[in-house]
Amino acid sequence: MIAVPMGRQRWTGLALAGALALGVIGCRSSHAASETDAGEIAEPRAPYVATREAVSSFTEALMEADQIAGLSLALVDGDEVVWATGFGMADVEDKRPATPRTVYHVGSLTKPVTAAAILQAVERGQLRLDQTLAELVPELRLADGAEQRITLDQLLTHQSGLPSDWFIHSLSDEPPPWTEIPAEIAGLALAAEPGAHTIYSNLGMTLAGIALARATGARYEDHVSASLLRPAGMRTAHFLAGPEPEPVLLPIVGGPQGLDAIEQAASYRGGERRHDPQFRMVPAGGLRASVLDLAAFARLCLNEGKVGGRQLLAPSSVAAMLSAHNHGLALDLDHQFGYAWFLDHAGLDYAGEVAWHGGRTLYHHARIMMLPGHDLAVVVASNSLGAANVVDAVAVETLVWALQEKAGVEPPSPATTRDYQPPAPELAEAWAAAHGGDYATSVGVSQIGLDDGELWSKTRVGASRLGLRPDGDAELELLPDARVRFVEADGRQLMAIERRGRTRPTGVRLDPPAPLSEAWRAREGRWTLVTRPGEVSTLREPELRIVNGRMRLEFLGLLEAPPLFVAMVLDPIDDRHAVIEGIGRGQGVRVEIRGAGEDERLWWAGREFRRGS
Repeated sequence: MIAVPMGRQRWTGLALAGALALGVIGCRSSHAASETDAGEIAEPRAPYVATREAVSSFTEALMEADQIAGLSLALVDGDEVVWATGFGMADVEDKRPATPRTVYHVGSLTKPVTAAAILQAVERGQLRLDQTLAELVPELRLADGAEQRITLDQLLTHQSGLPSDWFIHSLSDEPPPWTEIPAEIAGLALAAEPGAHTIYSNLGMTLAGIALARATGARYEDHVSASLLRPAGMRTAHFLAGPEPEPVLLPIVGGPQGLDAIEQAASYRGGERRHDPQFRMVPAGGLRASVLDLAAFARLCLNEGKVGGRQLLAPSSVAAMLSAHNHGLALDLDHQFGYAWFLDHAGLDYAGEVAWHGGRTLYHHARIMMLPGHDLAVVVASNSLGAANVVDAVAVETLVWALQEKAGVEPPSPATTRDYQPPAPELAEAWAAAHGGDYATSVGVSQIGLDDGELWSKTRVGASRLGLRPDGDAELELLPDARVRFVEADGRQLMAIERRGRTRPTGVRLDPPAPLSEAWRAREGRWTLVTRPGEVSTLREPELRIVNGRMRLEFLGLLEAPPLFVAMVLDPIDDRHAVIEGIGRGQGVRVEIRGAGEDERLWWAGREFRRGS
């Protein structure tokens, strides 16, 4: 199966199931007026009537199909919120509807906020982007002295080579202080050399937040609230361990204050209420905010760092955030990344400049998307586990319609689906000989090759048939506007998807497997995740399996509904160490065996597994 970057798709019912099979894989209120971050009602500068009608119908259909409890949305045009609304319920049991003021756990939307606060500190001379981790966090000791080679710039651009995650109390009801992480990761090996390619890293952004706190002499939560959140008008945005949010409406003498004075979203899975644990790595994902709070942040970015006549961030700093810093990294192909902003999106490539980021916790999801060249932005948030693709699709749909209304820019016409034409046998055999094999992708191992005379891409979660184009590239039966390309980069063969002139990596070809040692063969079978008090697991049924000569760590990932099967290939270094194959998120990480015999533990970025089920 091929992991295809998300495009403009309508993910409902069977469509979502079909998308997963291809690996394409974050009741309403009145729409008559806009709500600003201060809570006033104002007539919008531009009506966006067609946008409101189309997006409302689209959103309601998706929410019904995917059992989404609540969703909030804010559309920004320049310095104005021109439409803000809610759909469904923020809290079903208390009968509280979702509104633009509803506060969600917005997860990784914290990262652009952290980056902006760091660039403020750079402007003030408190930090330099070329400072190394060894300078910024002197007590940190990584394997092979890597702290000497990683810069603050690389932390913000996800080029540090640090593992994507650190799993000790990553999601937890009782997380220890995140500032203890430098001591916990002593001796940690990198997933890639600094500056080699982009590997999204919660751990890297957390260390950047520690550097900010050290440089400013204030707690991260206090500093970011005082220097950025409140001056930008993000009144209800807050961190659990930081200053309390401000009431949106006029405070009442003796009335509720702080958390009691804001509208907080509950959490749901398939319509059932759930408890959303804390995300420990606060600078990477600890923010809680409404879509109006995040719309204020979008306005700050669209207006070159100025809010209400006050310059919070220099125009040059905003430009640096929204400029690609990974040109020349061969393994990234056409993927572009700024300072904590993704700068390409398959659903909006036609619109010019794009900047976006997604965020999630266990149950909440959020997206912020901007079209800087058109002064448009949208923020979408939801309180349901299954809303990842919904918030992305609603955000894209909103900007597609808004761009049509504002600038008359039409989206590309959908590609025409063609009947599948099997390639000639001799062409299929030659193509399979050149490109067939196992590929490590974000959704597991994709097997490319011939099956009964036809070309297929197969994984445990689905399969797709491949056709051949006259130029030798492959094409997906269900995505006629995309082509599958195989690109040599840095000595690796990448599988990539090209759509509308942009080529994005989706997997890397694996070398033929070496014979497994008896020590690794003896570890095949079920394992059990060892959880610490308060930790909330995001996987179940872990197992080591040998498949086609490769050792695989397989489990069910609980961040999707239904749980998603995950298979990661382990490449043994010796009898007690292996590396997770691949170049994407969560890959390149060292796996270690600790203990001996029945007391053996499999250790992976802070996660531990013991033998047996």
